[in-house]
Amino acid sequence: MNLTDAELWAAALGYVLPPVIAIVNQPKWSGALRALFMLVVAGADGLGSAYFTGEFSGKTAITCVLTAAVAIGIAYHTVWKPSGIAPGIEVATSTGSRAPQPAGPQGV
Repeated sequence: MNLTDAELWAAALGYVLPPVIAIVNQPKWSGALRALFMLVVAGADGLGSAYFTGEFSGKTAITCVLTAAVAIGIAYHTVWKPSGIAPGIEVATSTGSRAPQPAGPQGV
């Protein structure tokens, strides 16, 4: 099976997108909401790749979206999550309350 240029771009972008997704994802979100956001990003990746390579047709666009979703999932679970980079970004960009800091030497 030969991949088209659009599918290759979708896969390549999908490989580097997990840290970008981690900026928006929040640790307090449910797994379903996090997965839904990843699918939205995969849709944008796939459709954008198909459009900008001039291969925006029904079958190619759907294949690009699926390719992006698989690439994002594999990259996250094999590289970005085990290395701690994506979870670290999620914690660093969390909008929720953080753990209380210990009091300083003056008890302030």
